[in-house]
Amino acid sequence: MISSVLMKILTFVRAILLGLIPGTCAFAQATAADLQELKAKLLQLEGMVHSLQGQIAAVEQAQKATGRPSPPVPSVPTTVPLPTTYIGRETRERQTAADFPEEAPRIDNEELNPSLRGFFRVPGTQTLINIRGFVKTDFFYDLNMAGFWYGGVVPSSFPSSPQPKSANSTVSIRPSRFVVEFRQPLGDDTLKGFVDWDIYGTLGRNTPNVRSFWGQYKNFLAGQTWSAFGDPDACPDTLDFHGAPGMMGLRTPQFRYTQPLNPHNWIGVTVEKSGTDAPFSTQFGVPVPSSLRPDFVGFYRYENSYGHIHTAAIFRSVGGFVPHTIIPDLKEHRNGYGMSISGAWRLGRLRDNVVFQGIGGRGIANYYNDNYGLGSDVGFDANGRLVATPTWSGTFGYQHYWTKIVRSTVSYGRLQINNTAGDPGTNYHASNYASGNVIIQPSALYLFGAEYIYASLRRKDDFIWVAPRFQASVQFFLNRQPQQ
Repeated sequence: MISSVLMKILTFVRAILLGLIPGTCAFAQATAADLQELKAKLLQLEGMVHSLQGQIAAVEQAQKATGRPSPPVPSVPTTVPLPTTYIGRETRERQTAADFPEEAPRIDNEELNPSLRGFFRVPGTQTLINIRGFVKTDFFYDLNMAGFWYGGVVPSSFPSSPQPKSANSTVSIRPSRFVVEFRQPLGDDTLKGFVDWDIYGTLGRNTPNVRSFWGQYKNFLAGQTWSAFGDPDACPDTLDFHGAPGMMGLRTPQFRYTQPLNPHNWIGVTVEKSGTDAPFSTQFGVPVPSSLRPDFVGFYRYENSYGHIHTAAIFRSVGGFVPHTIIPDLKEHRNGYGMSISGAWRLGRLRDNVVFQGIGGRGIANYYNDNYGLGSDVGFDANGRLVATPTWSGTFGYQHYWTKIVRSTVSYGRLQINNTAGDPGTNYHASNYASGNVIIQPSALYLFGAEYIYASLRRKDDFIWVAPRFQASVQFFLNRQPQQ
């Protein structure tokens, strides 16, 4: 009986939102974007009702087993408050092979698919669990050896001295991913837990690697996820899982708090794991990297139905010390800092969209997609003084839909390290990355496509290595529920 009342409420609200009840003609003046937001709110409400129906059915079944009468049906208010929607239509609907947006924390733990289809309830509890992921198999053919990294194009792994050029070919499943998501009611809110793995960890091996492991309650987050200095919603749709070297792709342990200002604007702060990318050696010995404090990031985001803009600032301590010596006292630290701006935007009424990200600063090299572990956070100037190394990067992508199931993306990225005087000639100086693909996705459950990638690396001594690659991919999504 309670379940039937809920369905009547849902039918009434659906009619209001879709403008089917007389007297609601104001909705007819709404724009297409407004209609999409209203439909998203309706999906959230349907998800809530379906969840309540499951709880009611379990209680009624237990009451029948014990012979207890059903409780009286409480009076139902004539108005039903709708949850606020923070995720815009473009963020919710944009398709990417890498599926990075599903890993990102959201305001009030809002879901990209608000219907919560694909979740199941743990017997005897109120905990909902979703198990999903994807299997991705990549075929590579390199016109010239593309470094020693297996499974992606990584310019920092390109040779640093002249050597014979040689074609190479292989197959990889390293980007494949396994995801488990938990949702548990806690008061009037939801405690969300998220953990996912890929096998992209150890060089050259299919070794399980924890990508994300975090929990969030009332917009307080603790665990490992994407740094707030980056933006997983702004990555180009490439078949190459590694992507452009200038992207900010770091997932790191952190504390985070996000404060919504209204449905379109929010701000936040994070305290993130520190870590200096120090030079491999100095004239006094091999330094041990250290930091005087964790990394601090402040960020702001604007989002509507057509896209979003994300901007962030980071403040760091970078440096270290040389062990086994006290004369001179080789302990030094510098302040690192940087800014990033990124976003994704739909082009008019088309599904076509552009994404972009720009980053610049000093002492932030280990936040880039292709520069961690290269000793580029700090260096020595011509006078032998420690300095935070200046860096910058830019990435751009354009996604075009030829038909409903066929799309293409062209992307370009550049990363530049302004090497210090003390850096050796073999240090990474600048890389360029360009790609173009055709992806066919007849279903939410699988896709296949082909991609051409051009990548080059220039080292400080002006040695250049160029590595073009052809890639073909097949990808199966496990327990993915298409949005309704």
